[in-house]
Amino acid sequence: MEDCEQLNLRRLEGSYLKFIVENHAELGLLEHVEDCTTCREHVKKLVETGGLSADFGNLFQREADDQTAPQFTDHRDPENFIDARIQWRKSRLTELNESAEAELEDLRKRISP
Repeated sequence: MEDCEQLNLRRLEGSYLKFIVENHAELGLLEHVEDCTTCREHVKKLVETGGLSADFGNLFQREADDQTAPQFTDHRDPENFIDARIQWRKSRLTELNESAEAELEDLRKRISP
């Protein structure tokens, strides 16, 4: 089968949609951790022990490779650190989604006849 630009654009559209949905799912998890005492205690233990989480990866590690991420040393309290990391990550995800949605809109213009 020959390369079909429309088919390739549709595949790309699917990739953007998947990316956006995954970001929304992560935002939902972060918002849950903000309000759930049980989950916050779990995350607090991760921060205190340096553990990794299947749900959050290395988001709550004391040190981050990304220099824009809040660092544990800048916070006196694990709770404050958790809140700072959640807000930072939510902001990043929102920015990524806004960018992806704009690119998706442009892509859809190219797809439509």
